[in-house]
Amino acid sequence: MGLYDNRETAAFNLAMPYLQRVNSVLNANYVEFKNGNISSFAINLKQLYRELYPWLKKDNKLDDLTPFKDAFTELAKIPQNKKDQIWIKMEDIEMMLRKHFKDLGMLMPKVSDPRFLFGNKQR
Repeated sequence: MGLYDNRETAAFNLAMPYLQRVNSVLNANYVEFKNGNISSFAINLKQLYRELYPWLKKDNKLDDLTPFKDAFTELAKIPQNKKDQIWIKMEDIEMMLRKHFKDLGMLMPKVSDPRFLFGNKQR
């Protein structure tokens, strides 16, 4: 087993807990949405944002951060008695987050054949 194999295995082992954490927050958000729990749904959105934050970029050409900051600012400005508007905005934010996770390949495999999900090495 070469050095590259060890690094590949280590990267996979480190990625699994991260992806499980993201998955558990997404599942918790689904449950809170079904239960109509606005405050827990909002907390989960912020947690998803924190998990995605290290992967977002902000430079002269690409700015992933501002749309999220603007969306959370808009959400905070909605009066608490307008629950329908709050839900709509939170759903919009969740869809933005999910799209970024998918674009990064963190929600589902990008390969069509699951046999090649972890490379095509035969062992």
